[in-house]
This record gives sequence, structure tokens and C-alpha cells, in this order.
Amino acid sequence: MTDPAFDCVSCGACCFSKNLRYLALSPWDASRALPAGSLFAEGGQTFVTFDCGQCVHLQLGGGKAVCGVYEDRPEACRAFRAGSFECVKARRANGIMGEKVRDREGEPA
Repeated sequence: MTDPAFDCVSCGACCFSKNLRYLALSPWDASRALPAGSLFAEGGQTFVTFDCGQCVHLQLGGGKAVCGVYEDRPEACRAFRAGSFECVKARRANGIMGEKVRDREGEPA
């Protein structure tokens, strides 16, 4: 069972990176219904676009960080486990992003 302290919907830390080639698609992702405009190819590999340092599929608002293509998310995202070493590392590097999504009055956006 997943630790409630690692709530992916209120976090989103793993969906942020300054590396434009952070999320490469695997061969298993070919059958997924990912929007073509959200991907780019380079050197024979296809990547998910990371605009402004975040995954183009990440929807931020209302204090939440939600995947807009959750049912069709890439294999790498499916393999990422809440509370794992990689999760904790992403949280240290990026913080809990859902908590930081606020409007000017400090209320959830």
C-alpha cells in the first residue's frame, strides 16, 4: 500500500526537469494515445516535451498537479513509484509542486 505522505496528485515533483530529454518514450509507448504535438523526435528517439521545465501533460491548478494523459502515460511514468528513491530525490530537487500552485491571493489556483 502507498504511504499517504506520498500523494502524487498533490505533488508532481517527478514531472519537472530542466533536461529537455528527461522523458524518452520506450517501444511499449508506441500504442499509447499521446498527443503528437506533445512529443518531439531527435536522433531516432522520441521524447515528451518539457516546456518551461515541466512535462507538457502536467496540469497545475487548485493546489493539484495532475497528469493530463494519465491513462495513456508513458512507461517510465508508470514505473515511477510514489515513495521510491527516485520519488524522494525528485521531491528534494523540485519540492512538492501542487502546494506551490497558488494565485496572487495565496489561494489554490
